[in-house]
Amino acid sequence: MVLALFPALSYADDDWDNFSGVDRAWDGQKSITNQEFEQAIDTLESKKKKKEEKQRKKRVKKISGGGKSLHPDLDVDSEIKSLTPLKENEEGSLLNIPVHMIIDNNILDKGFYKVLGEKDKDNNIYLSFYQSQFLKGKVKAIETKDDFGQETLDFVELIPYNDKYVKIIFGSLDFNAYVFIKYKPE
Repeated sequence: MVLALFPALSYADDDWDNFSGVDRAWDGQKSITNQEFEQAIDTLESKKKKKEEKQRKKRVKKISGGGKSLHPDLDVDSEIKSLTPLKENEEGSLLNIPVHMIIDNNILDKGFYKVLGEKDKDNNIYLSFYQSQFLKGKVKAIETKDDFGQETLDFVELIPYNDKYVKIIFGSLDFNAYVFIKYKPE
């Protein structure tokens, strides 16, 4: 048994000679700094971004035909702006009434009123005048397409019309309206 063991040991000894340089395998390799590593990663990511941008442009070209739009806002390269959704003004608009108005033979005193416009099931429009939570008067108004030159969607304004009437204009997201209301001269 001893004789059979020695040839196996001599064969294994030859294989260990091949691994004698394992501890020097990394000699000659350069160590890199964190900054160099970051630059390498950035380079790889920029190539990936360029490839994605190229693919996006190809998809856009398929859809739009690749030409320039006559309208700069519709150009393929322009950013799409986010629009805020329009909300209905449920709180009404504030109106200062400097005269005593007559609504349904009742006098509406001078002061500040919250004006709410509403459309009933028959498409009749009514303007309601509130002080605090109390309804002080309600009048039927006439719907119009005119925005009266106002810069906002929600508005209410009292305009002197003649020596017996004032005109109240009202605008909301749903409709614009006006009404002539008789007032009591002082």
